[in-house]
Amino acid sequence: MRHLFSALLRPLPLLTVLASGSLLGGGLVMPLPAAALGEEAIVDKLEQVPVFVILNSDGQPLTAAAEVDDQEVKVPVVFIDGEAAEEFLTRAREEDPSAEVALVDLGTLYQETVLGDEEQVPLLYLPIGDELDTATQLQSNFQGVPLFIARQGADGPYLTINQDGQASLPMFFSRNDLQTLLDRYGETNAEAADNIVVQVLSLEWLLATMSSNSDPELDAQLQQVRLFPSTEVLNFIRAQEAEPAAGEPAPAAGE
Repeated sequence: MRHLFSALLRPLPLLTVLASGSLLGGGLVMPLPAAALGEEAIVDKLEQVPVFVILNSDGQPLTAAAEVDDQEVKVPVVFIDGEAAEEFLTRAREEDPSAEVALVDLGTLYQETVLGDEEQVPLLYLPIGDELDTATQLQSNFQGVPLFIARQGADGPYLTINQDGQASLPMFFSRNDLQTLLDRYGETNAEAADNIVVQVLSLEWLLATMSSNSDPELDAQLQQVRLFPSTEVLNFIRAQEAEPAAGEPAPAAGE
């Protein structure tokens, strides 16, 4: 674990603290899976998803108590939202002033923990708060990290996109990002767009299903899945990368 979190994760610059909120609500831990879709295929899909963890001065991740297989264990906390991670950092620094937020792609993290050759480590995923609120409007008892998808009617085929001549099934971490796709779809398919239904499923369910599914028809759909990170999260990362590192002077005007 120490090798993973000290070598593979890279710190982000500190941010101005945002107003605190309920940060541990909505998290969901899934039991450790047995591979079905194929570890390489799962990791490839997850590599496009940036996530955040809080590391202490020893490079170890922030953990939380969670129930796995009817036992309470300490599991690493994975933030889908960088701003929420920065918000929680202020609490972590009360105990460890050297704590910092680190960024890693979910594929690497999942491969080194859940799919690792050594002791497997389940992960606790914390969703983006606003997206969780949106998900509960679609499904009142929703838990986990929301993924928004569109289909033609409540039981019709899922909306796909064409990439390099191949159909992909897009799943969005942001409801607004999905709406951007639907708006473009409606410009050329106005009649069909009227029948579009937005649904939500959890990242945790998707990971468990990709790892344990034995239904060939469902497996074919899972092969098509493409995950789209929230545009707001990507903008957050770009903004942090554009800031000078702590202790470095800001570039002079005109540089």
